[in-house]
Amino acid sequence: MYKIIMAPTDGSDAELPALDVAVSLARRFDAELRLVRVETPPVVVDPHSGPGVLEQTEESLLEARRVREKKLEELAADLRKRSASGITSSLESGRVEQTLRDYADRAGVDLIVMSSHARGGLKRMNLGSVTDYLIRNTEIPTLVVRPSHPPGDRIAPFERIIVPLDGSPLAEQIVPHVKALTAGSSANVNLVRVLRPVTYSQQQIMQPGLPWWDDAIAEAESYLDRIARLFNDTELSVTKEVLMGDDVAAAILECGARAGADLLAIATNGIGGLKRLMFGSIADEITRRSSTSVLVFHPRESGG
Repeated sequence: MYKIIMAPTDGSDAELPALDVAVSLARRFDAELRLVRVETPPVVVDPHSGPGVLEQTEESLLEARRVREKKLEELAADLRKRSASGITSSLESGRVEQTLRDYADRAGVDLIVMSSHARGGLKRMNLGSVTDYLIRNTEIPTLVVRPSHPPGDRIAPFERIIVPLDGSPLAEQIVPHVKALTAGSSANVNLVRVLRPVTYSQQQIMQPGLPWWDDAIAEAESYLDRIARLFNDTELSVTKEVLMGDDVAAAILECGARAGADLLAIATNGIGGLKRLMFGSIADEITRRSSTSVLVFHPRESGG
């Protein structure tokens, strides 16, 4: 499913779990793994400096770049020992978000794997804004791996996945990616739908077993049953859960915490404002607040 995986890197130890996942996925899909580091070149030069100073500054900048390129290639060489897939490295210059997006477009990247913690090149922009930018401005699934993700060479890097859905075909486009990431494993996938109170009675008492919730719960359960059948061709253990709450993101995060989930997989339309469950601010909030890894996908509106 994935042919070219991009892993933004800054060389910090905190990103090693993300690189571990990226290598594992590259090996599974026989995909190319592209390590990309972005550096922002200096733009301020003292116009009164003499030629010697400018030459020295340029030389020192070139030397610093050579050092970063060498470290990046050493990282790629180390990762090649663990994977037969092609692993390349590229040191890019420019504004972090746009540079990563442009590289992904040029290279035909179909999965981005990145750490939720970054220093160096990525420190210049808050990670949340870099991730958010890539999600909103590409149609490439972005896997944000937390530094707490356990290491190890497992069949699948994730074993307990929460998949929030809202009843829309757009949100359901996350399903093929969940199946791909868990292929060949016996991971547990928990399909979740959160119902928000609409009527006065629903707002007053949010619990199942009451007449004013019966129809909504029945519809949600029927919907999740249909989605669960999409996993019939896998060895996955699929469970379903209907939740109720005003704060959709909080309900999803609490569900993940209760289940000990190691991945939340969610689709978003990548725009501000709340239309349906998965759209805009809900996915943004989950990405920012989740203590577990998150797969976020901004799918095509056509649903294909």
